[in-house]
Amino acid sequence: MKKRLKNTFSQCLLEIGNIITSLTFSILYALVFLVIYSPYSETAWFGVAKSESFLLTTTFVVVSVLFLIISRTVMYLLSKQHIKMTYMKYAMWMLAEIVIIGVFHAVLSMVYIKITNYTVSFIVTKSILITLLALGVPYLVASMWIVISDMRNTLLVTDTKNVASDGEAIAQNIDIINIADNKGVLKLSVKLDNLYYIKAEDNYTIVYYSRNGLLNRYMIRCKMQTIEDTFRDTPLMRCHRTYIVNIKKIKVLRHESDGFYIDFDFEGIDPIPVSKTYSESVVKRFSGETSKNKNEK
Repeated sequence: MKKRLKNTFSQCLLEIGNIITSLTFSILYALVFLVIYSPYSETAWFGVAKSESFLLTTTFVVVSVLFLIISRTVMYLLSKQHIKMTYMKYAMWMLAEIVIIGVFHAVLSMVYIKITNYTVSFIVTKSILITLLALGVPYLVASMWIVISDMRNTLLVTDTKNVASDGEAIAQNIDIINIADNKGVLKLSVKLDNLYYIKAEDNYTIVYYSRNGLLNRYMIRCKMQTIEDTFRDTPLMRCHRTYIVNIKKIKVLRHESDGFYIDFDFEGIDPIPVSKTYSESVVKRFSGETSKNKNEK
């Protein structure tokens, strides 16, 4: 469970929608904070009343916002390259943003305002501390809100009155896959042995499973990343940006000129492509599963 929560933590913070939400909230909070704080500080110049202050303030805000946008874009692109963003790396990245903006504020203060009553070290330190208050607080609040919201949405509830299933009686020793929607409401309960694959389609995921000898599909409004993280320690495995497959149901893993393809032991299911990103892990996992099945026989 701890491993799943760690995966969910890093992934939910790196989703585009949550990045935009976090940045927007943090920037608005910082602007309000600086407007309220400036009149009570002897070294503050943030304001719009005077033309000099307005120009300098505008420059500082625009450059800082552009820097944050570029910073988060780089972070997002790195995460898409499967560079793992841990708790510590994420916190250090946020701290680096705060320090850089704080130093930028200090440079503007010394070069353009030319504060002479204080030392350089004092101005730099104070600028970083003020930036920490202006951005650190909303960073923390936004991150906690995103994580808590994501955890709440991905928890599987126990109310199964409106839950679809494969229609079979389930023994206690049988592996069951319970899939919830984005609101955390359990929508589908199916035996792992009956589930073949899951496909992403627009804002939905479609679960393909067998029932009474026929292939059925069930559509759920749920994130593929949530399903991948939730069932990471099960035979369900990501093989493509669009597909998650049940490794136990693979009949053949074919290597064609344009890559690997998966064939299932169920007539009527088209071959599932394996992207280059996941090919190595899929081959390794399938080989291990095949060897395990031979040993069991």
